[in-house]
Amino acid sequence: MYTPPKFRAEKSNEATELMDQYPFAMVISHTGAQPFISHLPLTVEHAGDKLVLIGHLARANPHWKLLSRHPVTVVFQGAHTFITPKWYAENDVPTWNYSVAHVTGRVELIESFEGIMDCLKKLTKHVERHWPSGWDFYIPDDLTDPKALSRNIVGFRIHVDEINFKKKLSQNRSAADREGVLKGLRARTDDNSRSVLADMLKLYREDGELRG
Repeated sequence: MYTPPKFRAEKSNEATELMDQYPFAMVISHTGAQPFISHLPLTVEHAGDKLVLIGHLARANPHWKLLSRHPVTVVFQGAHTFITPKWYAENDVPTWNYSVAHVTGRVELIESFEGIMDCLKKLTKHVERHWPSGWDFYIPDDLTDPKALSRNIVGFRIHVDEINFKKKLSQNRSAADREGVLKGLRARTDDNSRSVLADMLKLYREDGELRG
């Protein structure tokens, strides 16, 4: 991922927070020909000083056969939104503000009944923490047989080797331009714009550029 120094984020905990908050990711296997991509929710777990991403996919999805053969890249997309040059002190070109994490790692397949159940329970706990509905973990009767579950689902762990975390939040603009972007975002009501606004305010407060 192209990451100019101005947008490079070095704090690993911020990358972990993004992965936790936006768990629906792209899992990409590099096969030497055309890449194979699956869109999956993943759960971040600490294993000592290492990170592990836990997920599962349908056994009918042929991607699982590639997972353990090649390293994978995982893309977590955070909040993002269009930035109009109308907000700048002087007219310029439009752009996009966003946060994104690219993760590379090695995959360990999980095919036992107990292991797959653990993957499903951890994902349920994760999403219910962010979007609580009161739903209790449940497996349909036709999947309670261990052989039936493993015939339908494959679990996996991605052992993280590297994280590339980028935050493009108008750091390259003047103070007047950044104030204009913040003012413009405050006038919007969509979730992405409000989340980018929150990310910008957090970044600038941490850097000592905002006091309010």
